[in-house]
Amino acid sequence: MKYAIILILTLLVSPANFACYNEFYSLDAKGQFHRIDIGVIRFEQNFDLERVERQLRKIGKKLQSKADYKLLSDYALFLVKGRKVQEALVIFEALAEAYPDEYSIAANLGTTYELSGNNEKALEYIQKGLKLNPDSHGGSEWIHVQLLRAKIALEKDPAYLYTHTILNLNKKQEESETVRKQLYTQLRERFPFCKGPDPVMADLFTDLGDCYLHSLSFEHAKGLYQIAKIYYQSSRYELDEKIENVRKLREKYANRYPDERLREQAEGMVEKISGVPYTSYLENPNASGYEINWEGILTDPDQLLRFTGLKRVEEVKYKPTAKTPEKTVEKPKHAVKESTSNNFVLWIGLLAILLTGSLFTYFKVKKR
Repeated sequence: MKYAIILILTLLVSPANFACYNEFYSLDAKGQFHRIDIGVIRFEQNFDLERVERQLRKIGKKLQSKADYKLLSDYALFLVKGRKVQEALVIFEALAEAYPDEYSIAANLGTTYELSGNNEKALEYIQKGLKLNPDSHGGSEWIHVQLLRAKIALEKDPAYLYTHTILNLNKKQEESETVRKQLYTQLRERFPFCKGPDPVMADLFTDLGDCYLHSLSFEHAKGLYQIAKIYYQSSRYELDEKIENVRKLREKYANRYPDERLREQAEGMVEKISGVPYTSYLENPNASGYEINWEGILTDPDQLLRFTGLKRVEEVKYKPTAKTPEKTVEKPKHAVKESTSNNFVLWIGLLAILLTGSLFTYFKVKKR
């Protein structure tokens, strides 16, 4: 009896009994099925400030004993996440001056410039970072470049996005898995920094929705359109049309289910997704509203830079270029007086010579 019970328990908990998984599929705009990983689309609304604080304290201690510029760069990045953007900007500027060929520093400086409102400088350094490492972030930094160009255009013309899109994707790009993944990567990284309303983010989420519509899932496309419309508060009428189009596609393919081939390939039950709420894509790592306790955390950029022997950029740039003597000795006061006296005697002598010469010339002419 004892062994029978053990055998039954073994069968119940064996891996084979967990093989009956659900596999989820969705349709694109053409009605083609694609496998979908439920929960794979996630956007963090905030940073986990408890973790940010722990990292600042941990890296701060290391910095005081180890002069490592990479540690300082990491520290500045967590300052940004802790909303100390201006302090981080001073640090990244100095690091970029000292280490001009470091991709991560150039990219972080560009992003920090953007967060501080300087889109021109941001574009300069994001483009530099792209040249240093074209494959960074899955090769998606071209999107960041286009985004910054659009932001600069918006500064000159607030109605720019009514007649333009940021990426101007063509049909081939909308159907591209690579472009979809690159755009998702960029938006996922930007999301905690960008609260609504935000027309730039709304435009990019509309593009991401178009990519999902044509390459993977019109159900996910609808959720992404709703983020643009509701979370980022876009009032563009095209979004309503796109959302309505998804509802029509859902009706059109209501009776279409994965075929036998897909069912045979699946390891368990096959299920078609429908009606994904956009709120299911959103996460809040700081749901408790935690605020960083800055006591004991270094935020003075000049002090932090001294750990690695650096100074803020303006001190370097505006340093006098004239060569400074190796040793400067202050003249004693009596030497200054003596020098002044000697100069006075010299001038009197020169004046006397000129006067004598003038008198000699005068009398010589008079005799004639």
